[in-house]
Amino acid sequence: MITKTMNQGKHISKTIDALFEAVKLQNITLKNRIIRSATYEGFGDPNGVPRSELADIYLKLAKGGVGAIITGFVFVSQTGRAMQPGQCGIDTPYKISPWQKITDKVHTSYPDVSLFMQIAHTGRQTKSKYTGNSAVGPSGRKCTYFKEPVKILNDAEILEIIDEFGEAARRAREAGFDGIQVHAAHGYLIHQFLSQWTNTRRDKWADGNLFLESILENIHQKCGADFPVFVKLSWADDNNPGVSLKNTIQTVKRLEKSDIDAIEISYGTMEFALNIIRGDCPIDIILKVNPLFNQIPLFFREIWKRFFLKKYLKKNLPFAENYNIDSALKIKKATTLPVFSVGGIRTIENMIEILNKGLDAVSLCRPLICEPDLAEKLKNGKNSECINCNLCTVYCDSTQSLRCYQSRKVSSHEYA
Repeated sequence: MITKTMNQGKHISKTIDALFEAVKLQNITLKNRIIRSATYEGFGDPNGVPRSELADIYLKLAKGGVGAIITGFVFVSQTGRAMQPGQCGIDTPYKISPWQKITDKVHTSYPDVSLFMQIAHTGRQTKSKYTGNSAVGPSGRKCTYFKEPVKILNDAEILEIIDEFGEAARRAREAGFDGIQVHAAHGYLIHQFLSQWTNTRRDKWADGNLFLESILENIHQKCGADFPVFVKLSWADDNNPGVSLKNTIQTVKRLEKSDIDAIEISYGTMEFALNIIRGDCPIDIILKVNPLFNQIPLFFREIWKRFFLKKYLKKNLPFAENYNIDSALKIKKATTLPVFSVGGIRTIENMIEILNKGLDAVSLCRPLICEPDLAEKLKNGKNSECINCNLCTVYCDSTQSLRCYQSRKVSSHEYA
């Protein structure tokens, strides 16, 4: 089908070439319009220092032809780290050098590939046993996924976190990154301020956009106005009242004044985690490797599967190609900022259509796990082979580092 489409005429060939045209943003030019979206890698040591093997992941992606690489989420403070044991941090100065060794390797071999560090604070979406501190948030509302008591942030603590984001960005710049992405999606702390579900404050921080805008202002103060900054947003989530397309458009319009380079659009929160990515729900593997569930006695797991699994699965949104694109396009029409989106983008035709409709780039996550050379394959008319089994995602919650579990064509139970 792809070959037939490509052979229909020169018009289609030229349109395919558009994927590999440079895209000029405010402070940076990306060599093409294929972006590796932030993907948890699991190559941090117990203190969050990145291990040298992480460079190999980025080198494969760079060799494979992507225009920009966004790291997996990197914590800005110990309180803001996630439960994943291999998460990397940028919360202390001594982590600058290990990161710099990684960026130096990539830039030396592929100087035209842009590296962005995604910086994040989990807020209430973590467990105190992993952070050594209380989970925090704009309100005391617990996350139904983590079920952790939440300490309500006071004004001084909010200002401290704003500064931690700025310091994290400064360290990322010193470590050789070409830019940063502020993670304001997926139910993490900034998302919690943006959502009426979690932000029930009555002080000035009731304006959830103020928290994000203050973080961006702090980053510019510490890194300079010319340092490239992306922001990742969920266009909506599954809570009511929560984040909606309407208030995401309002957020993006306000961000036009924050001197950022681009917006990436995603969806959802960790309360309905599989709705972020869609696709298969390998429940047996989840129950075996996820630390929130694998301590539950096997007997009770079987009872839950028998009586509650069907109801649980009804909450999961089905996979569909390009599932965030329609909303991303509506956001694009409402803003002057460059916009790209992640979510179910799998074919050349889809990528071309996305660009033709007005988005500035496409970003990919799971397809680049199984095929880091996908960008080069696209040039030859080959689509992604990703089957959305989600084993790569599920194993992110274990001690395993990033990999595709279909590459050896074996049963997923081998890895349980």
